[in-house]
Amino acid sequence: MAAKKARKAKKARKKKGTWGGKRPGAGRPKGSGKGPSPNSRRNRVAVMLSDAELKNLNGLAQKQGIPVATAAYRLMAKPLSK
Repeated sequence: MAAKKARKAKKARKKKGTWGGKRPGAGRPKGSGKGPSPNSRRNRVAVMLSDAELKNLNGLAQKQGIPVATAAYRLMAKPLSK
């Protein structure tokens, strides 16, 4: 009886390292294999702002309804992407 329970438990366990599912979009996330995702932003830059500049950045982010970090990223990346 104990052997039968062990076989059932073994069958029910999901294999380690498997991804998937029948739903669209299910499966291994893009870029989770070898190396970072091709669309990832993996280079970090630190920026120092004065109180007035931070206040302006917060206001801009609030107007657009986006996080402050996203607003800062857009300000930096837009002129550099041309």
